[in-house]
Amino acid sequence: MKRRRLKELNAADQAVKMNLTPMIDCTFLLLTFFMIVSELSQLNMEALSLPHASEASSDSASEDVLTINIREKEARKGIVRIMGRPYDRDKLAEIIRKEAIKSGREHDPEHPGVEIHKLNVLVRCDRDAKYEAVQSIFDACSKSGVYKTALAASPSTE
Repeated sequence: MKRRRLKELNAADQAVKMNLTPMIDCTFLLLTFFMIVSELSQLNMEALSLPHASEASSDSASEDVLTINIREKEARKGIVRIMGRPYDRDKLAEIIRKEAIKSGREHDPEHPGVEIHKLNVLVRCDRDAKYEAVQSIFDACSKSGVYKTALAASPSTE
C-alpha cells in the first residue's frame, strides 16, 4: 500500500510537458498550402510589357474573371495563354464558352429583360503584339455571348 502511494506522489511531482510536434506539423502544412496557393494565383499575370494608357481606370474586383495573356512572339502563331497554358484560337473559343456557362447568367442592367453571362474577360496583351490577336479574342467572346471584356494597360508614366 505504501509503495502504491509513493508512485502516485512521484507521478504528481513530475512536471506536465506539452507535445508541440502536432502544432509544428500543422504550421508547416499551413505554410506549404499558402505558398502553393499564392504561386497559383500569379499564373494569370504573366510578365508582359503592357501598352501605356493616359486615361486608365483600375479594374473592379470580380469573382468570374478569365485572364487571357498574349505574348508578342506567340501571337504571330495564333497562340494565347490562360493560367500559364498555351491555347490556339480555335480552342480558345471553346474555353470561353465553357467558362461562360460555368459562371452563370445575370440580368443586363442596361437592357431590362435581357440576360448575359457573368464572366468577365481580361485581355493582357504585350505592347508589341498586333491588334488582330486581341480582336480574335473579342470575336470569340462575342460568339460565346460574353460581353464584359476589358483590355489591360499600364498607367502612363507622363
